[in-house]
Amino acid sequence: MARYYFHVHFDDQDEEDATGLDLPDLDTAIDEANRARIELMTENELDKLWLEIADQSGRVLAKVG
Repeated sequence: MARYYFHVHFDDQDEEDATGLDLPDLDTAIDEANRARIELMTENELDKLWLEIADQSGRVLAKVG
């Protein structure tokens, strides 16, 4: 398993994930990011929130949102 970090971007606010999650692969991390967006935001606000998924070295692997 690899550790993935989910950096949250909402409007002009950015929050780095210092903990991350151990997940089997990037596809699972993308699914997790999509679930989190839906849980956190109303349907009207989804376009304001996006997440960067990064690996342990800090390299951004995907953007969701």
